[in-house]
Amino acid sequence: MTTRAKFGFVVKGYADGTPWIAFEPMERQLRGEGLPSGIFGFDLPKGATGKRAEEIANFLNDNISQFTFTAMPLE
Repeated sequence: MTTRAKFGFVVKGYADGTPWIAFEPMERQLRGEGLPSGIFGFDLPKGATGKRAEEIANFLNDNISQFTFTAMPLE
């Protein structure tokens, strides 16, 4: 079964201030669909600034409309 949902890319920061991008659900429809509980995250290249992280997150939000997840049976 494949589920589609709206996710968003949001800039976060580690305790040391290093920016990273979280991939967060904008809808609750994926709960219970086999996804692990938590946040998907993307580390950026060393030296990336908060401004650059915002540019990347904005680009991704503008160019990715939905996230799909297909549950696969364990073999």
